[in-house]
Amino acid sequence: MTLDEECKGCLYNSQLKKVERSESDKNKIEEFKARVRALCENPPKAYCAPLLMRDIDGVHRAIFGHGIDYSAEKAMFNSAVLKMEEGLYGAIISSPDPLCSAIKYAAAANYIDFAKLSDLNEGSIKTVEEAAAKTIPDEKTLAELKERLSRARTLLFVHDNCGEVVFDKILIRTIKALYPDIFVTSLVRGGEIINDATRVDAKFIGLEKYARVEDSGAAIPGTYLKEISKSALSLFEKSDVIISKGLGNLETLYGEGYDIFYIFMCKCLHIAERFGMAQWQTAFVHECAEN
Repeated sequence: MTLDEECKGCLYNSQLKKVERSESDKNKIEEFKARVRALCENPPKAYCAPLLMRDIDGVHRAIFGHGIDYSAEKAMFNSAVLKMEEGLYGAIISSPDPLCSAIKYAAAANYIDFAKLSDLNEGSIKTVEEAAAKTIPDEKTLAELKERLSRARTLLFVHDNCGEVVFDKILIRTIKALYPDIFVTSLVRGGEIINDATRVDAKFIGLEKYARVEDSGAAIPGTYLKEISKSALSLFEKSDVIISKGLGNLETLYGEGYDIFYIFMCKCLHIAERFGMAQWQTAFVHECAEN
């Protein structure tokens, strides 16, 4: 998906707020502001939001000597959701439709996004729970996923943000309980970028208990097929089922010719309009390869 005007202002404002809170050198902050403004005003053609965010982080590295640091936020959200995991998984697996229940939480958890919202805190988990209660996964898409999982041998799960990744883990646990013959591969980011999940985060939450963890080979808040590793790209070619979480993955993967089930929240107006939904509505969409 190409870069929307909404994305430019959103990324500029959210990352500037973060930098103003985290850094103290006013001259460097002003340089960061000027360079990011110029980047947002004149991005390369055919860009998408994840690539712009990657470049904003690169500007920060050039000026401050390191990337924009979300380690504290990542640890906070991962730890907070881990405390909920066993109770939530128990409620989901004993519900009338466990897969549907797990998808509700996975979709609502896409709210945890520091590229879009810079002022999230542990109380935001309550927002996730409230959104999950209101979520109604598309029945046709759910039926399609169940049918595909029933005959699949391999599942590729493409992860997005921290905190959210624990809800993804619960969804994977649910799938493994319902379809025990499926081998799951979890794909995380190839390096630190905003609050996206990496191998370090996957290890912290114990994701390897339920999936083989691989990384994309690229520190981009999405899965940009032109820059990920050959081994990561091969997962898209050989997996029977692919589930993609979040907007960064949606914006880099949608329309690239793969059969993918997307789970996300329409945090951006242009995304909501693209899929005929309301802003902040959760979405569960199936893109068939032939489309």
